This record gives sequence, C-alpha cells and structure tokens, in this order.
Amino acid sequence: KTASSHELAAAHSHPNDFGSSPPHPTKPGARPRRAHVSDAMVRAAALVLFALGVSSVEGKVLRAAQQPPPEPAAEAPEKAKDGGFGSKGDACMACKASGTASCAMFKSCVCYATNGHFSVGGVPNPTDTAHFAWACGNEGGSKYELCFAVSNELYQDPFGDKIDPNNLKCP
Repeated sequence: KTASSHELAAAHSHPNDFGSSPPHPTKPGARPRRAHVSDAMVRAAALVLFALGVSSVEGKVLRAAQQPPPEPAAEAPEKAKDGGFGSKGDACMACKASGTASCAMFKSCVCYATNGHFSVGGVPNPTDTAHFAWACGNEGGSKYELCFAVSNELYQDPFGDKIDPNNLKCP
C-alpha cells in the first residue's frame, strides 16, 4: 500500500508545529494535517511586506503634496547686547518673522511680548531696563501683552495681516 500525502504529513509532523487544518473533506476519518510554522511565517511576512509597500506609496503621495514653507511676512530685528529685544515692537516683529515662516507656527502662534526687566526691592536699578522677549501665547502670565490686535478673524491672520480667502498662505 502506498502512503497518501496526508498520512506522510501526519507521520512527519514535528512536535513544535503550530495549528492544524481540518481533515481532508473527501476522505472520511482522515487524520488532521498539521500546518507548518514556515507556512504561517511566509504568510505573515508577505502581509508585513504588503503593508510596508502600501505605507511607502502613501508616504510618497503625501510628500508630493507638501508645499514649501511660506516667506516670512516680516524681517526679524537684531537682538540687543543683553540677548533681548530693545522694545515690545521689536519683540513682536521677531515673533511675526518666525510665526509666518512656518505653516505649523502660522496656524498655532498668537504673538505676545513682555519686558523681562522688573524692579526688585533693595537692589539698585540697572541702566538697561528694556529686555523684551516674545512667546506664542500668554501662558507666561499677565505681564505678557498681545502683539497684534485682530479686529476681524475671518479676514485677518493672527499677525494682523489681511487674508485672501482665495489664496491662503498655509492651506
């Protein structure tokens, strides 16, 4: 008698093989065939490679749709010798230059400025009392003041400039 492929598979199955397939539908009482780990690993590897291929294609599509960063709407003024800005206006212009040169900042930054100088009792007053800094928010406290008043949010950006709804800076 010649052994069938199912009998050979059952006879040569390894104790570390995982899973089993149902018995052959045309042979009643046939023993279940054991699936090999390598088959499962091949299927899993194929699935992973397929998923990676799809994600790399999506990444290429996303990169193709990106736009270059916008041109800054202002030029950043020079900092003073002490590392701060000499006035609130200079600090606000530095915020505007940074905030309009990146779409991420353009969409999330609301410029505030503060003077880092404050009087301390019992300490002589310094000669330089202008040390302004900017921030994208007033989380630093009540000493931070809004840089640009926006009267119409529909037609003005957070930096006080007019918006052309047909030609958005950062769509």
